[in-house]
Amino acid sequence: MALHIQERNTVSPYLTFVIIHAMLFGIDFLFLTAKPVQLAGQDAWIAVLLCSAGIHIVIAMMYSVLHRHQTDLMHIHLLLFGPWIGRLLNILFTVYFLFVTVYQVRLFIEVVQVWMFPEMQTWSLALVLLLIAYYIILCGFRVIVGICMFSLMNTVLFITIFFMVPYFHFNNLLPAMSHSPQAIFGATKEMTASYMGIEMIPFCYPFIKTPKKSQKWAHWGVVSITLIYAVEVIFAVITFKPEQLSNEIWPGLIKYKFIQFPFVERFEFIGSSASVLRLFPVICLCIWVSGRILKYTCSIRQRRALPFLLGIVFVATCLIPNRIGVDAVQSWIKLSGMSVIFGYLPFLYLYDILRTKVKKPK
Repeated sequence: MALHIQERNTVSPYLTFVIIHAMLFGIDFLFLTAKPVQLAGQDAWIAVLLCSAGIHIVIAMMYSVLHRHQTDLMHIHLLLFGPWIGRLLNILFTVYFLFVTVYQVRLFIEVVQVWMFPEMQTWSLALVLLLIAYYIILCGFRVIVGICMFSLMNTVLFITIFFMVPYFHFNNLLPAMSHSPQAIFGATKEMTASYMGIEMIPFCYPFIKTPKKSQKWAHWGVVSITLIYAVEVIFAVITFKPEQLSNEIWPGLIKYKFIQFPFVERFEFIGSSASVLRLFPVICLCIWVSGRILKYTCSIRQRRALPFLLGIVFVATCLIPNRIGVDAVQSWIKLSGMSVIFGYLPFLYLYDILRTKVKKPK
């Protein structure tokens, strides 16, 4: 069931690396170290590697299903489960991606409100961000992938971590391997939310030229982000004590406070505002996929569905009043993301294999 997409709307396979990197390098990267380090201490880097290994296995399963059917996940749902269950699953993914968008937008607004403009109203910044996202999404998938390239610029800011070398306590890394398997497993579970984003690939699959060549780039994208996660976790260990991280909501932004230049007194303003480059790739891809699902599931033109989807995101974002609301949404997103990545995608792989063997002629 191959899905024909015009070549002018497709991107090269190596850009799968950029999509994966942009989706995994979102706003929640700024606090990814807090819970894993609290649970596993100096052994939290092991949790990063274990979670990454699991993600590589899920990507291999995911591509196995995609290569077999040569189409996206929307049409695979209809093919494997029939029109009713297939449409229901597609709608559930629409809701899921909308919640991810709401979460990311509200998270960025909170960063701006905490670090830069405490009196700023949530609705005003949300309106500006979503209007910009509307313009980007209207330009199509290739432009959205181009915006994903800008998220790589945040990797340059990642080197600011070395400004804190005088404050590092490398003895915090010892004793190594001192935590129980339960603690490391708990930290691995917490790291799963940071790898949310690989589930975007099954929906982008038809828009990749020679998509079979994109699998290696998806794996390399996970490898690159795993290295960044591991360095960030080690940085948190040698900078903070585990009990200190319980009081730090944004440990990824703390390092900017230690950077001082004669011409820039508050470098954290630059670091926090530059996080918008992490925001737009995630929300644009999520809204684009949601609109595409509605197009093929409910026969609604994507351009007409876009204002409706952005309106839902705007209202939902404004309804999250404070940190308590953000934490509640975050808990739901973590549970949903873990269920999709380590629950539904492996189930889909096994179900497809069993279905193929049952239908195989004797």
